[in-house]
Amino acid sequence: MARELIDRESEAELLRQAHAQPPSLVVVTGRRRIGKSYLLSTVLNGERVISYHADEQDERGHLDLLADEAAHLLPGAPPLRFADWDAVLQFFALQSYIAPLTVIFDEFQYLCAAQPALPSIIQRHWDNWQRDETPVTLVLSGSALSFMTGLLGHGAPLYGRATQRPFLTALDYRDAAKFVRGTDAEALLRRYAVLGGTPQYQVWAGDRRIETVLRTAVLAKGQPLYEDPLHLLREGEGIRDPATYFAILRAISGGATQHNQIATRIGIPSSNLGARLGRLEELGYVTAWAPLSADGLEPRRTSYRIADPYFGFFFRYVFPNRSRLERGRVEEVAREVLADLDDVMGRAFEDACRTWAGRYAQEDEVGRSDELGSWWSRDGSVEIDVVGTRKGRYSLLGSCKWRRTVGSDVLDALHDAQASLGGKAARARLALFARRGFTPELSARAADEQVLLVTAADLFA
Repeated sequence: MARELIDRESEAELLRQAHAQPPSLVVVTGRRRIGKSYLLSTVLNGERVISYHADEQDERGHLDLLADEAAHLLPGAPPLRFADWDAVLQFFALQSYIAPLTVIFDEFQYLCAAQPALPSIIQRHWDNWQRDETPVTLVLSGSALSFMTGLLGHGAPLYGRATQRPFLTALDYRDAAKFVRGTDAEALLRRYAVLGGTPQYQVWAGDRRIETVLRTAVLAKGQPLYEDPLHLLREGEGIRDPATYFAILRAISGGATQHNQIATRIGIPSSNLGARLGRLEELGYVTAWAPLSADGLEPRRTSYRIADPYFGFFFRYVFPNRSRLERGRVEEVAREVLADLDDVMGRAFEDACRTWAGRYAQEDEVGRSDELGSWWSRDGSVEIDVVGTRKGRYSLLGSCKWRRTVGSDVLDALHDAQASLGGKAARARLALFARRGFTPELSARAADEQVLLVTAADLFA
C-alpha cells in the first residue's frame, strides 16, 4: 500500500514556502478523509512544530491539551498552563524569537465552537506579528467547508490575511491507482468506481483486489468503510435530519438526478429539497452537473450527481442491504454487487476519460480545450460523454463505452450527435473510448477519418 504523499505536490510546496517565509498564515481546507492531516504531518514536522488536533470539547480542555503539546518547547520546565487564547498566542510569539516556530490548529472549527471569538483574537495577534515580522507560521486546517470558507470571507476577522489557502480535493483515477501495486487497467478502474479518490478510503482498503475489499472492508459490519458515509453525514455542518439526506443520496444513486425526480422519489415537497441539496453541495458530497455547450454551461438544465464515487456506491449497494449485512449475509450481497458492477462502471469510466483528456493526453491527440464536460439534449435522446470547448466552438467530442469491444455503430452515433450540435461542432476532434478495444472495421474507419481511439489501458499509459 502506498504511504508516500500522492498528488499533493502543489499544496506541499505552498506549505514549504509558508514555513520558509514567516510570518505566514495558512488556511488549509478539504472535506474529511481527504488527507489534510497527513499532508501537514508529512511536510511540516520537527522540533519547532506544534501540532494540535482539536475535537469536540470545551475551551479549558483545548487550552490544557495544547499546553501539554507545547511543553516540549520547554524541557525540564514546570507544567504549562494557558489562561486564555491571548496567553497561547503570546507564548508562541515569544518562543518564535528563540527559533522560528510553526503552529498547526487542525480541525480548527472545533476550537471556534468552544471559543467563537478565536478568529478575532488571532487577527489581533496576526496583525502584530506581520508588522513586527514575528517568525511564526500559523496553519489553520479544517474539514467544515462552509465554516472554513467563511473564515476568510468579506467582513470576517481574517479576511485578506491568509498568505496561502490550499484546498485539497479528491485524487483522480490515476493517483488513486498508486495505492495498489497492480497494473491491470480494468481492475484499477473498478477499484476507483467503488472507492473513488478519497485517500483514507484507499488506505482502509489496502493493497487488495476489489473483490476482497468488498467482502472484508466494505460489506463487513464493524469496518470503517461500512459506516463512514453515515458517520460523516450525521456529523456534517448544518445536518439536523440525517435520514432525509440519506434518502436524497440513495435517490440520486438510484438514477433520480433531476430536482423534481429526487423530491418525488423521497416524498418531500420540491420546495423543501433545494436547501438540503445545497447543504450536500457545500459538504462536497453532491455536485450540480449541467450540459456544456459551445457557449458555456447551461445551468437551467442542471442535474445532480454524487461527487464521491464511494458515497454513490455505498448508497446504491451498502445502505439498502444493511439489514442482510447485519445478519452476516455478506457473500450473498457481494455476489449480487459484483454481478452488477460492470453495469454501473459507465460513470467512473466517463469521469476517467474526461480527466485523461484534460490532464494526461497530449495536445496533438485531443486538441486544446478551455472547458471539459458532457452534453445532453433536452429530451435526453442525444448524449455526448466527453465535450471540450474553446473560443465558442466545440473542440472535442467523445463517446465512452465500458464494453470489451466497440464497433462502428458507436462512431455512427457520435457523428449523428456531432451533426445535432450544428456548425460549431463541425471541426471538433472525435474520440472513442472503450474498455478493451475496437473492431477491425472501426479501427480502419478511425484511421481514415482521424478519429482518436482510446482503451482503458491507454488511460494509464
